[in-house]
Amino acid sequence: MYDYLQIKESWGFKNFKLFLYLCPPGCLVCIQSDSEFDCKSWVLTHTAYTEIDYTLFITDGWTISYGDVNKQQCFMIPTICGNGVCGKDTVVSLNLINIPTHSQMKIKLKYLKIDSWEVSDYFQLKVDGELKLDQQLSLFDQYLYGICGSTQKDVFINIEITFPHSISSARIKILNTLDQGFSDESFGIRDIQIFIKQSVCGDQVVELQEECDDGNLFPFDGCFNCMFSCVDGCSECRDMICLSCYEGWIYLEYEQICEKEIIQEYSIITILEIQTQFDCFPPIDNCQVCLLGKCILCQNDFFLNQFNSKCEQICFDQINSYYELCDEYQLQPFCNRCQIKCNDHCLNCNQGICQLCENDFILENNYCIKIEKVNLCQPQCQCQNICGNQIALYTLEECVCDLYCEKCQDGICYQCNNYFKLLNNQCISTCGDLIVQENEDCDDGNNIEFDGCFYCQYSCPIECIKCEQGICQDKCLPGFYLINNICSTICGDSIIAGNEQCEDNNIQEFDGCYLCQFQCPLNCEECINGICFNCNFGFKLIENKCNNVCGDGIMSNQEQCDDGNQESGDGCSQTCQVEIDWICNQGYDCTFVKYPNLKCEYMMQKNQYQYAQIKFSQAVQLLSDINYQDTIELSIIDLNQTLYAITIKEIQSAQYQVTTDVEYIVQIEIFTNLPNHPILEVKLTEQLFSANLAPLVNMVDYLQLNQPNYTTDQQIYIAQTVQMISKISVKSIYAISIILILLGNILSFWGILDALQQQSYLKFINVLYPQTLIIYFQSSELISVQSLLNSITDLNKKAKLLQFPYLESYEKFQYYEINADITEGFRTEILVSLTLLLGYICSILLERVISILELSSSLQGFPKFIRFLQRQQRKLNLYIRKIDISFIKTTLLACSWDLIFMSLLELYSDHDFSYYRSYVRLSITFVILIIIITLILSQISGVTPLKKQDLNQFWLQKQPVFLLIKKISIISILVFYQREQILQTLLMTFVNTFYLIYIINMKSTEEFQFYIKNIIMETSLTLFTASTFLNWDILQRYLSYNFIITISWIQMFLLVSVLISFLIFELYNLFYLIKRKINKLIEKRMSKIKSNEQKQSHKTNNQIQKANLEFQQTIFQRVTFLKDKQIQIQK
Repeated sequence: MYDYLQIKESWGFKNFKLFLYLCPPGCLVCIQSDSEFDCKSWVLTHTAYTEIDYTLFITDGWTISYGDVNKQQCFMIPTICGNGVCGKDTVVSLNLINIPTHSQMKIKLKYLKIDSWEVSDYFQLKVDGELKLDQQLSLFDQYLYGICGSTQKDVFINIEITFPHSISSARIKILNTLDQGFSDESFGIRDIQIFIKQSVCGDQVVELQEECDDGNLFPFDGCFNCMFSCVDGCSECRDMICLSCYEGWIYLEYEQICEKEIIQEYSIITILEIQTQFDCFPPIDNCQVCLLGKCILCQNDFFLNQFNSKCEQICFDQINSYYELCDEYQLQPFCNRCQIKCNDHCLNCNQGICQLCENDFILENNYCIKIEKVNLCQPQCQCQNICGNQIALYTLEECVCDLYCEKCQDGICYQCNNYFKLLNNQCISTCGDLIVQENEDCDDGNNIEFDGCFYCQYSCPIECIKCEQGICQDKCLPGFYLINNICSTICGDSIIAGNEQCEDNNIQEFDGCYLCQFQCPLNCEECINGICFNCNFGFKLIENKCNNVCGDGIMSNQEQCDDGNQESGDGCSQTCQVEIDWICNQGYDCTFVKYPNLKCEYMMQKNQYQYAQIKFSQAVQLLSDINYQDTIELSIIDLNQTLYAITIKEIQSAQYQVTTDVEYIVQIEIFTNLPNHPILEVKLTEQLFSANLAPLVNMVDYLQLNQPNYTTDQQIYIAQTVQMISKISVKSIYAISIILILLGNILSFWGILDALQQQSYLKFINVLYPQTLIIYFQSSELISVQSLLNSITDLNKKAKLLQFPYLESYEKFQYYEINADITEGFRTEILVSLTLLLGYICSILLERVISILELSSSLQGFPKFIRFLQRQQRKLNLYIRKIDISFIKTTLLACSWDLIFMSLLELYSDHDFSYYRSYVRLSITFVILIIIITLILSQISGVTPLKKQDLNQFWLQKQPVFLLIKKISIISILVFYQREQILQTLLMTFVNTFYLIYIINMKSTEEFQFYIKNIIMETSLTLFTASTFLNWDILQRYLSYNFIITISWIQMFLLVSVLISFLIFELYNLFYLIKRKINKLIEKRMSKIKSNEQKQSHKTNNQIQKANLEFQQTIFQRVTFLKDKQIQIQK
């Protein structure tokens, strides 16, 4: 900055050089890497405000809302808007219509930012209501001092944006987010240019109307002139693939091409000896070489018709030969056999233009249209008096009005036909409407010169000498090639022609010649015609290349460091590149710093979803304020993107200039089954740095996933149906068991629950089940005592007092989110035990209260109520007597599955002995295990020696002990061998097989139903665990997923059949018990009736005996009276 207080200070510069990257000839806009082929596809469709002279500056075209529409001037530079006249809420807009066919749009403009723009102020560009650019302009260096404004530096900013666009209209708006008045924040605009990109045949990009684009003009290679074509001799092809050949050709399936079939009537040697003249005799038109009287090679512009062996014109090649008036490729369907044809019903046709239609047809817009009236005077006829009522003879009469006039009266035209406009009583065609009128040669809808049609007249390409109908007929000079009917050079053909300066047959930059133009070598300061004479400072000229000198202590732009030596291992390698795990400040001060690594780890597979973890070996940070999740690119190698979905979940995101332990969880869902394990590719497009600014060593990582667990909707529906059947069976068994409990059979419920719990633990076998089996296992939650009690008490949500922290498990236990903390699962058993104890205590207290009430003197007057109390007392006594030690053992055995599982899982989990809860958890674990061992020992010690009793009786007595040992074995294998897949399944199969043999040998005639239930249950468990070897990881590559699903149906059938058979047994028990109760009631009622009859008979007998006795007593009394009387008389 100039200091005005120092008069002697001054500044200047010398050796100023200005280098320009010129666009290839014929290009209106380009970037440095564009070739002539690339940039010629851009066409200028709109320009505004480009005048330099203020007096010539025109403001028409764009609409300015909430701003001054007059032109402004800033430091001799004219603009629209400007200082203090446009700013907050100002909208500059334009509506473009009738845009030619295109695929992209490019908008360029020069934007003048005036005065105090803030960080929150943005420039915005919208096209068709969609925000295309939202740019923060306050970050640009402001180097112009108050050219318009008065308080701040001003700056001209070149804005350019390219985006996809294909519709024929565009609504463009230029907006901003300014929040202050025009006097503080304003802007100006000039030099607006809008380009569109049209498709170019030969750029190897299929766009718009193109069917294909192979980048060449070779016929019979599948794609010619950007349209699908067959190989030579092919009769039927689809999408460049030949399906069959013409007669006389051989179809080669492995190459999908046609080979000419040669039928030799004579040997070739004989033919060559006899006939060495290849002239045709008799002559064949347009044939160049004949053999055996048949043409085998045609002249140029002709091809050999394989059916009639005649040479016919090459049509549909986009080249109009001397014999052709058109080419079917260009004018299809208006071209027939390379001759321009008119529409139907045309009598007089001249090069595709109909001049006269047949009778009863009228000519409109080059079409013959049928009319109702016959002999109507044709539009090309001028209506004289001879026409009269518009009915004319079959002649071409002269008319008064214009040929294309629709409404004419007295020689004055009032309205023209469509696509014509009325000017000076004449109908003038509209050039650019894509409709060729009679006074137009062509109409391609644009005003691009040298493209074959310009202002609706044929236009020849540059450098074309012979041109017909806008198509160049020249044979190109050496070095030129006919491309899109234009003789153009091809850079890289080793021939210098046209505007090419050089040719080195490569596209390598900075080798002296790039894109056939001279180019200075990289880091060259002075060069002429690609030859370098002087290199930049720090570089040495060797064989026309400026090579950096590594080890000179001067760091060039090709060096990452230069510590003055060429030794590796000190942070700067012998090639002056920073070595891994080193950071070099200012290019020479290198310090060892461990670089962070990208680490991708597989987590688990849950149903159709797989989960992976993205993390880093160190805490990392961002050096740019962006959302880092958007820079992570995830894909599955060699799999179509439509066949999978990947979701990223932030655990800890990368922060701007703040180091954190960044972590992301990736969820992958694959919508198909694959024969191999898919590979997940994780690519980071933005660099991360450690606290010491060390970058990541690797920004790409690969992770092998499991085979997808994909199931069709139909398979899921079947699995859900089986699951529903399982749930209904289990709930029905529970309901029947409750009824049996109310009817007095409580042991049946515990026995069933104990047997069915074994199914619920099959899901913990650490193999990859198909999704169908996973869906079925959801129903097993009804079987587990823990799940049953949790669903009843709803402790997980309501009992906040008993909530415990979650301790993560491992492998399959982690998949099912099993809490390894024993207190979490043990709380339900505690509550149930307290409930049973409370019920037992309340029963004892109620029995005591009833005893006191029986002896109460106040109730002695109510004998019926006392008898009711006595009946209830007897029931309570019976209930209390049933709750003995055997009942407690039975209850513990029913809950033993969950108790053993929780204890062993707790024992195998990690413990932090610095925390008191670890000791509490282990104490509960050991108490449970001691109780279980005590139960086993008590069963063993209470049995008579084997030699003194029957063998079957021995097995029957030992059954609870063996069952408890089996439970411990199964759960131990599940817990301790969770990471040993093969060993786990083999051991479980062995235990189940051994116990099945034991059950079969335990022949109990007293409990036959119990015996059959056990055989059904153990057989299904043994077959299920034995079949899980098909789910081993080592076999997944050899078995298809559909086969695994088929096996899962069989496995589900085994499990469901157990539930259905148990349900049948319980229904039978319920029916039998109800029947017995009914029979007992009937017997009791009959006994009561019989007792009443006996009582009545006995009462009758007593009455008769009493009457007899009274009669006898009466007679006796009378006899005694008479006897006394006789005695008295005798005295």
